[in-house]
Amino acid sequence: MSWSHVIAGVSVFLTGLMPLSCHKVATTAASSKAGATNSVAGITSTNNAPQHNLGSVSLTNHLETCLQLGGGKNCTLTPHVIDAHTLELTLALESRTTAGKVHDVSVTQVTAKSGKEVDVALGDYQLSFTPNIAE
Repeated sequence: MSWSHVIAGVSVFLTGLMPLSCHKVATTAASSKAGATNSVAGITSTNNAPQHNLGSVSLTNHLETCLQLGGGKNCTLTPHVIDAHTLELTLALESRTTAGKVHDVSVTQVTAKSGKEVDVALGDYQLSFTPNIAE
């Protein structure tokens, strides 16, 4: 078992413990429309995943940030700073039933640059945001 699997497992576990620390993200019709055409680094694709532009997200090294996406779904971002501009992000998307029980969890990791927009497919969502590491 690699360290990335251990980190992902711990992130998923901690996500279940911290639902009260989440905050809501406002979505607009433009940011959540289905069937949108995306263009990332010259690659264009069309999919039916709900689009969410989270805007600028302030992150602290090794500290989870939880965002409510609506519909009982939360996204937890955990950054690991690699160098002055590069970070590894672990994203966990968790959905809960109306009774508060965990229904589904999706986890992925991406390498990103602080201050540069990131586009990530996670579960049934297409997320875009700009990570900014707090000094």
